[in-house]
Amino acid sequence: MRRKLAIFRSLHRAAEVVRCARETKQWFPITLAYLGFKDLAYPCSLQLRDLRPIYLKEVSDVWAFWQIFLRRVYPLEGSEELIVDAGANIGFFTLLAARQAPRAKLISVEPFPESYERLMENVRNNQLGDRVRCLNYALGGDSERRMMRLGGKRSQARRVIAFHPKKDQDTAPVPTTTVPTTTLEQVFEEQSITSVDLLKMDIEGSEYEVLFSTPARVLRRIRHICLEYHPDVPDYTPAQMFRYLQQVGFTVIRDMRNSKGFGIALLALNREQAGDLAA
Repeated sequence: MRRKLAIFRSLHRAAEVVRCARETKQWFPITLAYLGFKDLAYPCSLQLRDLRPIYLKEVSDVWAFWQIFLRRVYPLEGSEELIVDAGANIGFFTLLAARQAPRAKLISVEPFPESYERLMENVRNNQLGDRVRCLNYALGGDSERRMMRLGGKRSQARRVIAFHPKKDQDTAPVPTTTVPTTTLEQVFEEQSITSVDLLKMDIEGSEYEVLFSTPARVLRRIRHICLEYHPDVPDYTPAQMFRYLQQVGFTVIRDMRNSKGFGIALLALNREQAGDLAA
């Protein structure tokens, strides 16, 4: 009991532990793992409320679960009808959105081969094939093939890099794999998307080129954007991105930023303002 109380005192957001207890009977070892007190034995099976087990392979899976299911860094209204999950990874947000927004259809985009297979497995296991369409792409500014490094970083932090075979062969410290890259506009066209209630975007630095390369008329099909942004991408800054989105017609509703400049922002389209700008 003393150890449990110590956890509650050490955690600034004790409400998240309570939410964890409501989500899973495994709340205590999951909380220990998240706080770094005691690691889980991987791989392990995580049983969540109203969902089939999700297999965790590394501690970063615990972190992703905590951020999405317990901190709720990507908010949902519950009335969404179409959600695009860009950077779906193994599907934590896809599963949460399918549960919290029961009428929603989802398009989940994930480039990394192993993560995509795990995403597909979680969608199949939860019998969501009729509601979730998985796309094995990376999003970028062009339709081409690019590279992702294998191994090393946790799966949620892998970035798409430019495809320069000779250069990367000489300098890449770890093996790479190639992935198809397409634009957000092309995804909208291929999937016949005319309106999106929520675009969730966690694509490890590619958010800048994706958003800057997407025409305003396409972005204005999106009602809300919730994105993780990165301050360490050459030639881009979060301020530039926010200015562009505001010029399109979006308003920043919430911006959670840490001391290093990494953040998650929620933006809403002001349809009246967007209409004036488009006129």
